[in-house]
Order: sequence, then C-alpha cells, then structure tokens
Amino acid sequence: MNRKLQSRAPWFALLFTTILLCAACQKQNPPQGSASSSPVLRIGYGDSPLLGPIYAADERQTGRPHTWQAVPIGSGGDIGYSLISGKIDAGFVETNKAVKLLKAPGGETLKVAGAVQFPYGATLVIRKDLNIRLGDLAGRTIAAQEPDCKLLHQFRRDAKRLGVDVDRIHTRFMSFDEMVPALEAGKVDAVLVKGSYAVLAEHLGHKVLYQNWDIKAGDECCPAALAQSDYFLVVRGGAVEALKPVVQSLLAASALPPAELRKAVSKRLGYSREDLERLPAANFVTVGDDLRKELGDGRCLVLR
Repeated sequence: MNRKLQSRAPWFALLFTTILLCAACQKQNPPQGSASSSPVLRIGYGDSPLLGPIYAADERQTGRPHTWQAVPIGSGGDIGYSLISGKIDAGFVETNKAVKLLKAPGGETLKVAGAVQFPYGATLVIRKDLNIRLGDLAGRTIAAQEPDCKLLHQFRRDAKRLGVDVDRIHTRFMSFDEMVPALEAGKVDAVLVKGSYAVLAEHLGHKVLYQNWDIKAGDECCPAALAQSDYFLVVRGGAVEALKPVVQSLLAASALPPAELRKAVSKRLGYSREDLERLPAANFVTVGDDLRKELGDGRCLVLR
C-alpha cells in the first residue's frame, strides 16, 4: 500500500502544482464581466444630438483604463426604470421626465448631479411640405406652449415689426414634446419651439423660418432652471463618490471646441456634419443655485 502511494506521489505533486498555476492565472486574468475588469459605473444614455458631451467623453476613454461605461438605452422612461431597478448607476433623462422620476415610487434616493443645456432661443419651424415665407403665415396655424409664453410674445413682436399681420395667425397651445409630432402629422403648419427642439425638427426635414437666439429661458410658464436644461444627469444614492470622475470627464468634454462635440454627435448618430455646424453645441453643467432652489437641496448632488 505504501509502495503504491509512493509511486503516485509525483503525480499528486504535479496535479497540485497545476491547480496553483491555474489559480494564479485566473487571478491575473479575471473572466470578462468580473468586478476587476468592468468599469465601476454604468451610465445610461439615449440617442440625441444634444448629448454630445457624453459621446465625446466616452470617446476620450479609448485606449485608457475605463472608470465608467456608457450604456445605450432606448428612452428616458427606460433609463428611469433602469435607475430604479439598479441596472445602471446614473443616466441622462429628459428634464420633464426626470422631475417626475424623482417623485415616483422608488425615486426617493435619486439625485440630480448635473444638466445638459442648449441655447434657449426662439425658433419657428415650418412643415417640410410647405414653401412659404414669414409674410405668408396669415391664416396658417402655429403651435405655441402657452398664451403667456415668452417665445410667443417675442415672435409676435418680431413678426409684427417685419410687417406680418400677427392677428391673422391661428395658434394652438401644446407642450414642446407634442409639437414636433403634431408637425409630422400635419396638424399644424409650424411650431414655435426652444432651440433644442428645433434641432430635432430640422433633422426630420422641417425648415426653420424664424430664429432669435437672444431669448433667454424663464417666464410664467416654465422656470429658467428647468427650461434651460434639456437633460438631467440622474444618479443613484449609492454611486455618489464614484460619480466624480464621470462629472469631470463630462466637464472636460464640454470644454472641447464645438467642432469636436459635433463630430462626436455625427459619428454616434450619423447626423450630417453640415446640419450640425449651423447650430450651437450643447454643454454639460454641474448643479447650480437656481436648480437647487427649484428641486430642493435634498434632490441635488453638488460635486466639487
């Protein structure tokens, strides 16, 4: 019996050595998807020409160790669900949806860590099948947000100064989110929107007839802190400290020349570079006093 064990001893030693070597290799090269190889944070985003900062920041990680991962997710609603369920750590959600998300069941621990902003302005976009000038709007129907909306008042002043009979222009009131679909469906002839919605309408082939970039956000129908922001970066409570590198990356991307941001949007979404060059670039900003006042200190994350 002892002689048999002695004859097998070299094999036992070889087997033990092999196990140790395999364990060492496994430690040095962990399987894909393990904690040590995966980025720390998962940041959800959708497809939008306004999200140039996240696209550019993600590209700047190429060839470097990733501290976060950009995760494409369909819509703001899907991103909100993924946040609440814990599938992602942070995500870009449209402003109006983000405000509702913070108040929704399961949204109690979510915080706003920043916003994507685009120059506000006032833009009248006409339906793609129309070939009209400003003076031809009499008898036509345009969509506006509310009777007291700053955009509508400014447009009427500018149009009247140019000789347009503004009293003969019919107006239908609806939210910004409803306007482009109404234009697509032929329910209105033109829509009066803030700058970011004009970007989306132009991409669908509709035409800009009037634009005034001097209009600033904020009036009776919508506070400036919300109107100026098109997306909020919403973060789960447990990811606060780990989010700092993400915010720094977004701020660095926003400081790039506008041409670089447009290039990132064009590459990610396939938008025409020429179309993007006629428009300002969106940028990412951290939470300011106006947003803290609007949402409450408890719902805002101030990273320094």
